[in-house]
Amino acid sequence: MKIKRLKQIMALAGAIAIMFSGCGKVEVEEQAVQIDENVTDAGQLPIVKEPITLKIGIQSSSKVTDLNTNEFTKYLTEKTGINLEFYEFPASGGMEKLNVMLASDSELPDIISGFNISRTTFLEYADKNIFLDLSPYMEKYGYWINDMSEKTKVKNFESYLTAANGKKYFMPNVVEQTGNMYGGKAFINKKWLDKLGMKVPETTEEFEKAMVAFVTEDPNGNGKNDEIGFTGSKDGWLEKPSNFLMNSFIFDDYKDGFIMDENNKLSINYTSDKYKEGLAYISGLAGKGALDLQCFTQSTSTLRSLCASEEEVIGAFASGSPDVLFSDNPERLQDFVALPPLKGPDGTAYAYKSEFTVACGGVVTKYCKHPAAAFRLLDFMLSEEASLFGRYGVEGTDWKRVDEGSPALFESIGAKAKILPILPYGSIQNSHWNQFNPSFRSIDMSDTVAWDGNPLNGEYFKAQALSAYIGKGPENTFTRDRMILELDEMREFGDLYNSISAYVKETVSLFASGEKNLDKDWDEFQQSLENLGIERYLELAQKGSDAFLGK
Repeated sequence: MKIKRLKQIMALAGAIAIMFSGCGKVEVEEQAVQIDENVTDAGQLPIVKEPITLKIGIQSSSKVTDLNTNEFTKYLTEKTGINLEFYEFPASGGMEKLNVMLASDSELPDIISGFNISRTTFLEYADKNIFLDLSPYMEKYGYWINDMSEKTKVKNFESYLTAANGKKYFMPNVVEQTGNMYGGKAFINKKWLDKLGMKVPETTEEFEKAMVAFVTEDPNGNGKNDEIGFTGSKDGWLEKPSNFLMNSFIFDDYKDGFIMDENNKLSINYTSDKYKEGLAYISGLAGKGALDLQCFTQSTSTLRSLCASEEEVIGAFASGSPDVLFSDNPERLQDFVALPPLKGPDGTAYAYKSEFTVACGGVVTKYCKHPAAAFRLLDFMLSEEASLFGRYGVEGTDWKRVDEGSPALFESIGAKAKILPILPYGSIQNSHWNQFNPSFRSIDMSDTVAWDGNPLNGEYFKAQALSAYIGKGPENTFTRDRMILELDEMREFGDLYNSISAYVKETVSLFASGEKNLDKDWDEFQQSLENLGIERYLELAQKGSDAFLGK
């Protein structure tokens, strides 16, 4: 899909007002592209004929030694002719600092890079034109964004870029990796299963038997009753066991509670009898000590400590990043295998699935005196060459190309190897900006990573698990970023989400622990959801989704 060609706007005069419908109307000026004779044509390098300097606001990272001498910085300057200065936001609280600067109308750098600024924020400051509408620049100077729009596997790519007022405020950051699409995994201790003469469970009933055996039959052989059944954490990436288990009864997206049918109509799983049935199973598992109730309150750092304990105590766990949990004891991770989606009583067995999405990678602010050059810099970062550099670093030093006969990280799903990373992921380095920039890591880039042959490679462990989940997610999914709503509606939806999700999270843990009884307290749960505005929550989600889908 090509970005539609608009007529070039030549002057700032003659601005028109665009009015939002609903409460709190905002007047927004139509912005014009500023023609810059120093800027070369779309897709040409260098970007400028005579050198200029742009200031980039970017979050500091303990993983990056020095942005000024960084290899990616030098690469961008050499390719584009643009000198870069940096305004570094704090590593912790960088977004908060940015929000304070926005609220106080402080002068901002020319470009803000690597902050996933929300649609709500763009609309909040639309009347002040703090963030430039990049639509006319896409038409005049866009090149790699056009190429990206044709190649990306992101569904409804244009809708992700477009705010409710029709403007496009940011250049994207997209990672198309199958592993992230199926991030909601669980793993079970195969060493313990073998010792107890049990197979990897396929059903909720078999899983319950395995977990009960784990916590009662001393599979770690130390003579202590210290084994933990199914566990996780409250704040790690996809580490909530209750979400994984709920998918054996009704689809659970780990976040919003929405289900989308084949006609793109939304419903909410919290209000379904199937959700009640799932809660009953979860509560029963906990009642037998087979589900670790600490998973509702412990942090991911606590879970990581358990994974590294001297005695092996964990029977099964939920996580999208098992390699991170076992980074202090990677050898022990080899005792675990992927736990496929478990078949519930009626055969339901959903895998978590999240469609490829689009994050804000970079914006140009109204303070920029060279907006055309700034846009073209962000556009260049979307090229395959720059995206590879921005993720892996210097070719030949930090990564290298391999032939397709090399072992592939994602060989289990049929992928062929093209790229072998050399620089360890997450290491302290000065080769790139730790991915705080626009990029397009296509599926052809992300799923073609070679395996280094190390059986303890955490990425390899996760990749091998994928075959247990692929194809088992629902056809259509919905998340909050797939909505186009006006400002007041976005705020209202955000408030509803915060109150409803917090209430559901607390109530699920109370049902699991037995502090609430499903027979006695289910109706109260439903009434409380109604009082919190669950119907309005669904109404706004449907409206935003329809707009996103162009309906």
